[in-house]
Amino acid sequence: MSPHPLRRAAPGWAVLTLALVASLRAAAPEVSARLDGRPLELHPFREGAFAVFDDSGPGEVEIRTSFDVRWVNIRPLSAGIRATVGPDHNSVRLRLAGPTPLTVEFNDDLSYVVHLFAYDPEAHPPRPGDPGVRYFGPGLHAPGLITLGDGETLYLAPGAWVKGNVRSVGTRGVTIRGRGVLDGTDVHLNPEPRGREPGGAGFHNLVYLRDTVGARLEGITLFNSASEWTVLMTGTTGTRVDGVKMLNPSPEYGDDGYDVVSSCDVRIENVFIRTNDDCVVVKNLRDLDTHGVWVRHAVLWNMAHGGNGLEVGFETRHQPVHDIHFQDIDLIHVERGAAISIHNGDAATVSEVTFDDLRVEDARRKLIDFAVIYAQYGYDKPATAAENARRLDDGGTWDGLLSFTAAERPDRAAFRGHIRDVRVSNLRVVDGALPYSVVAGFDPGHGVDHVLIEGLQYLGRPLRTAADAKLVVDYARDVEVR
Repeated sequence: MSPHPLRRAAPGWAVLTLALVASLRAAAPEVSARLDGRPLELHPFREGAFAVFDDSGPGEVEIRTSFDVRWVNIRPLSAGIRATVGPDHNSVRLRLAGPTPLTVEFNDDLSYVVHLFAYDPEAHPPRPGDPGVRYFGPGLHAPGLITLGDGETLYLAPGAWVKGNVRSVGTRGVTIRGRGVLDGTDVHLNPEPRGREPGGAGFHNLVYLRDTVGARLEGITLFNSASEWTVLMTGTTGTRVDGVKMLNPSPEYGDDGYDVVSSCDVRIENVFIRTNDDCVVVKNLRDLDTHGVWVRHAVLWNMAHGGNGLEVGFETRHQPVHDIHFQDIDLIHVERGAAISIHNGDAATVSEVTFDDLRVEDARRKLIDFAVIYAQYGYDKPATAAENARRLDDGGTWDGLLSFTAAERPDRAAFRGHIRDVRVSNLRVVDGALPYSVVAGFDPGHGVDHVLIEGLQYLGRPLRTAADAKLVVDYARDVEVR
């Protein structure tokens, strides 16, 4: 039995009827798809649909709509895919470019999109009954909480739709892999109470890894996390994420995408992330030396409810956070915060951070944001929620910024740290407006030092000065744009 409400129309077509918000559309649209002439299953959500499919064939997709289509964007733009709108204005054709995750947008309207997640076939997938393998085949499953022990593999076969979440604590060599979907919609089955622990958001994350060594997450699609943080890795070493797609497209599901908390030797590669807060964020809630994090070959969509595209902070505590790298990334939408950001809200030194070969298609507010600040997430935040709320700088430059009096400044400065040795190379705004940027320390003794921004472009035009880049600098030394 399919977990999705499908309605059949003409033979050979799978037609999807979606109940969208009445204020957005007068009637629910009907959308269907074919891949090389064969029906392609679409999975609905309120803001659109997505498909997960094998891309071993020629790869021509046709999407039919019940609404009039006059303009189509295929993102990321770097994929170089052009769509053809049919003469009836109710069909769109495009050819795939391998396993690049694509987003099809109609008429410049983000309230309804189609995500196409093509994948390469797996080499040597597990089989049912293999030792140490929790195997879920095609179809709907509802296991709830899945706990993995040393060396175990959770396998979601192509066509598997698994409603649940995954937890592994203190283990070595666990693997979560496959081409199926892990769905957190309405999953609140864990016995532990919701809430925060040192170093994490609790036990309701879609994937929760704590103190693991060599954990791997490969190929699956993550949908509708019931927790604030979709994938939480806290105190982990040697975590590898490859080829995973993440969708938290509705405001009631998910906030952050990947939270790398007090972990080291982490690789996140070949991923798609659409979520309501930071897409990838490095934090240090457990106050450990946090280092060796690489995020590369990714496509990101940060939605309008908060957060940033790529973030280090706010919670950095005291121990160093360093050797953090972001490379070859398409930011297709950054609707709220900054495309790239470092927010040091504590006393640590954040250093050796690089951003290289990034393409920004739609950033609404800030492009670059590096700041040492006093914020509601810091070690010295007010003791009560009421006092926190009273001090919030609503509408200011930074979400979560707290106000303080001149007399309080020395006390706040005692808990502030530094940002040093940051390089931004080949950051290109390839579409949309040019947002402003900010590099700001807290005071002369707690600043931002040694920032190099080179190869910055807007619509192909080099930006070689702070004025050209719309860059505001305060309590920062040796900030160079070239």
